Amino acid sequence: METARTVALLLLIAVVACAPNRVDRSRWSRMSTQEKTIYVRSLIGHEEAKAHKGGNDRRFPLSPGEYVRRIDAAYARGDRRAPATIFEEMGSAH
Repeated sequence: METARTVALLLLIAVVACAPNRVDRSRWSRMSTQEKTIYVRSLIGHEEAKAHKGGNDRRFPLSPGEYVRRIDAAYARGDRRAPATIFEEMGSAH
């Protein structure tokens, strides 16, 4: 049983990682907290890769869970933008 859950989780990670900008507000609202956290981890990884290549000076020091909470809060306030756009604005310049 544990193996099936692990395989399912890895598949989910692969799908989310391959399409980080395809999550919109509607899809985000249907995602579980675990899926949202995995998605945010993929966004953090993408930003870290850009920073190592010299293409970005923004840092994302908070935990993935905190970014999930902040994106959820933005939607609760009526924000309509994609979660990746909201996330990107949360970075701090160094």
